Parts: sequence; structure tokens; C-alpha cells
Amino acid sequence: METIDLELIRIFVKVIQQGSFSKASIILGIPKSTVSKSVTKLEETLGTKLLLRTTRSQSLTSSGRLFYETCLEPIQVLEDAQRSMTGQDSIVSGNIKITAPEDIGYQIVSPIVGELTQKYPELTFEMHFTNSIVDLIADGFDLAVRIGPLRESNLKARKIGNLDMSLVAADSYLKKHPPILKPKDLENHDVLMLPPVSSKNYWSLVKGKTQVKVPVKTRLVSNQITSLLYSAAAGGGITLAPAFLCRNLLEEKGLIRVLPEWKIKGIPISLVSPIATSSSARLKIVSDALFDTISSRLN
Repeated sequence: METIDLELIRIFVKVIQQGSFSKASIILGIPKSTVSKSVTKLEETLGTKLLLRTTRSQSLTSSGRLFYETCLEPIQVLEDAQRSMTGQDSIVSGNIKITAPEDIGYQIVSPIVGELTQKYPELTFEMHFTNSIVDLIADGFDLAVRIGPLRESNLKARKIGNLDMSLVAADSYLKKHPPILKPKDLENHDVLMLPPVSSKNYWSLVKGKTQVKVPVKTRLVSNQITSLLYSAAAGGGITLAPAFLCRNLLEEKGLIRVLPEWKIKGIPISLVSPIATSSSARLKIVSDALFDTISSRLN
């Protein structure tokens, strides 16, 4: 096999990171036609198809995905090394693309990014908040905040901690319904839940070393915790939420903790990246800021 021009690899990586040939051409400062020809030449040199292209979209082949995963980190290291030759500050530059669940994105990630834009003027950001699991490789994301157990993959994961979920309801709701003195009492109340929901739903609550499984009656389902909290604050029923999300509503909207000694414990929250964040100055700064802030809010 002939030697591969490193610049062809860099162009290919940028196409995936930016999600299109047009955006890659802008970032690289070269014509779109040059970008397209470079990827084609790389495919010819490798003897395999890397991208499936249509007039409106592109997707990685299995070979393309593997090649991208292999090349992404070395290209990042080389780019940082090149930047370092023009001064230390210029290493912390470029675009960072972040995804996170909606609630954490709005309340935690957005303020952190706002602070970082002030501290590092040469950094730019793209934020995509969704409760769906996005493909970091195919969609060109640099960092993701994930809640729940992680699937096996080649992604680099750093566990931040665990979310403890507490029961909350509005005072107005509690005054109109039977008292809740023990977990079993929840069976007679309206519950607001995150999906998935089945015909028989349960909450597994823990208190110290004691664990109980309580069947509950689902009245409302939403994929966003904040919407459940506002519905609960309006008297819609009882819901579960992490303390850092419902703290303000407890103070402002009359929400009250129900069975405060009981909770759903230990939902993992992690920071995930296609490459080791330590290999990139800009990724390390952003990931450390996310890690430290989210970790402090869990306590």
C-alpha cells in the first residue's frame, strides 16, 4: 500500500467532526471540491469505502468508522502540537461539540460553557441537548454527559458519580390525598414518571440497607425531569428527581420531599468522549470543568 498523505486523513477527520463537506471546507479554509476530492483519494489509497454519500447526507461505513476512531486522537495531538508552536494560549482554541440530557444541559452545561467562552476567547462551542443517545462518532461530538449504565464501546468514559433520586410533591397535592407514611402508601397516589413505562410499574426505594419494591399508578409520563417537576409543582402527583434539579423548585414552587429518608439510589452519570480527553488541551479543560461542576452539584 502506498504511503498515505497525512493531510488527507486530517481532512477526512474534519468532515466527520463537522458533519458535512461544506462545513469542513469552511473550517479548513479550502474549497468544498478539494475536500471531496481528498476523501475520494484517501478511499482509493486505502482501497475501501469510508463514507456513503448522497446529495443531502453522509454516513460512515464500518471501515470508515474504524479508521476515524483510529485516526481521531493522533490528529488531535498533532494539531495541538502545531498550535503550541505559536504560543501556549493558542492550544486552547477550536470548536467543542457537546451533547447532554436536556435537564442537565440547560441547568449545568450551559452555564459552564458560558463561563468558558469568557475565559478562553478562541474556543467555540456547539451544544445539542437531547434525552436520546446520539452516536458521538457519526455525529462528530467531542463530549457527552450520559446518565445510566453505559453500553460497551470504544468510547472513553469517566464516571462522575451517582444520581440519588428523591420523592417530591406539591403541598397542595398532599393536602388533598391520603398521608404518605411508608413506601406502601405510594400505591394509592398518582405518580409522574420517566419512560419506559409498562402495564405494571414499580419504584425500588432504599433506606440504608433496606430496599422495597413498590407498585405505582402512573398518571403522567415525560422524557424530561424538569417537566415532571413542574407538573408535580402544579399538584399533578408525586415524582422522582435528583436534588440538584429540584432544589430551586422546593424553595420557590412549594414542592415538598415525600418520605425523605427513602430514595432511588445510584444512577450513574458519566462523561464520555471518542478520545482520551487528556490527549487534547481544549478537551481536557472543558471536560475537567464539566466533571468538577457536575460532581459538586451531586452532593
